[in-house]
Amino acid sequence: MVKLPRIESVGLGIALGLLSTTFPTAAAFAALCPAQLTTQLDSAFSQPPLDQAYTGMVLQTQGQNRRTLYNRNGDRLFTPASNIKLLTTAAAAHQLGGYYRLRTSVYGTPGPGGSTALRVVGRGDPSLTTAQIDSLVQQLTQAGVNQVSRLTIDDSYFPGFATNPTWEWEDAQFAYAAPVNSLIFNRNAIALQLSPTQVGSPLAVVWPQPLPADSLPVANNSTTVAAGAPATPLALWRTGDSPTIRLTGQLTQGSSSQTLNLAVLNPAQQFAAAMEQALQRQSVAVGQTVIVQTPAPIADSELAAVESPSVRELMVLANRDSDNLYAEALFKTLGVTAGGNITEGDDVAEASQAGGEAVRAALAEIGVDATALRLADGSGLSRHNLVSPIALVETLQVMTTHPQGAVFRDSLAIAGRSGTLSNRLRGTVLEGRLQGKSGALTGNVALSGYVQPPNYEPLVFSLLINHSNQSATVLRQKIDQLLLLVAQLEEGC
Repeated sequence: MVKLPRIESVGLGIALGLLSTTFPTAAAFAALCPAQLTTQLDSAFSQPPLDQAYTGMVLQTQGQNRRTLYNRNGDRLFTPASNIKLLTTAAAAHQLGGYYRLRTSVYGTPGPGGSTALRVVGRGDPSLTTAQIDSLVQQLTQAGVNQVSRLTIDDSYFPGFATNPTWEWEDAQFAYAAPVNSLIFNRNAIALQLSPTQVGSPLAVVWPQPLPADSLPVANNSTTVAAGAPATPLALWRTGDSPTIRLTGQLTQGSSSQTLNLAVLNPAQQFAAAMEQALQRQSVAVGQTVIVQTPAPIADSELAAVESPSVRELMVLANRDSDNLYAEALFKTLGVTAGGNITEGDDVAEASQAGGEAVRAALAEIGVDATALRLADGSGLSRHNLVSPIALVETLQVMTTHPQGAVFRDSLAIAGRSGTLSNRLRGTVLEGRLQGKSGALTGNVALSGYVQPPNYEPLVFSLLINHSNQSATVLRQKIDQLLLLVAQLEEGC
């Protein structure tokens, strides 16, 4: 059974209250001499609950003449969660460049009377929606296509598994772990809205935006209970051999509706149906539609095309907002383009495996020792990933002087201001002074990035906590407390 995901949060007042139990207010912070730092950090790591977890931290001064101020298990391997996106996006910036775009093309040669056999070739654009499909169709009609004899949906650009086989089945149910194939449509996700009805009756199930192909069947075993009565949490699951969604749990009568964002597990079929419908809306009849996952040489002309936002824009979503779909699209693109040089039909057996090899190669090129790293995906959802704090710090250091360094740094969240860090360290001395990438899986929390203490030189850090029995909320607070300790560093003492 899959319990519905819950976003853990903590109110600003509560967060500051928890911090104040360990630290004085920002105005009253005492200076911390660099010589005292190791003792202070070691003491903090030895306190519950961090004493029972597997912890690592590397802290260095930023720049070519870097100095290591603190190293705890820096060369050991950790599950990095979404901190792996730092490696994916650094490699993408290096190999693809900030202005590279993912192109979706339609090939064909209009015949007599405008009848055409079309081939739609996707290259993993994660931003493609109904509007882009409508644009393709408009371009086709302008090119003289008024009837499609055969519509081939070519889903072969990312060979191998659309859903990473190392992801947990629980995650794979939801939109944050949507499959990443060559022709992504509306994020390969769909919203399911649940509302209470009469006491004793099942919840109302509504698809606000139905899928182009057949909607997912729902086995609805949920119940509406009386207002004020205890309610069993909602849960849903799908077995491995059926698209049927099985829904259980309760909502109280009169309570607000809940919307669940689910992964679509047959994305190529959904894209094909959406393309057919877009053609039909323009009165273009479609004969046969086929989906292929084996690449073939393309001899026809490109009749229509749309492009994704630039890589620099995709990186912002991947890092600042921790968007898994965008990170995976970049990761797989690196795998199939051999460093950005697209050759249609390259012999890549599995896009994610090739992506891991491409990221390691890119990191090695820019001077990061990636020999020991294991990269099973580009987003950090996989618990098979293994990354060291020092590798993350080395990546961050190298990108400060890389030609694409500004693009990379601009993609990071800012503490108290933006993205996944918008509610962290707000109202403290580090608000606006820390740029980084957060990460969280059950029992594993991470934060890596750049930090500017008020009275010390710029620093680069990576902090990872693994194998904890505490909630992500508690572990994030501990990380923030450690960084506020670092913020007390002062020159000349």
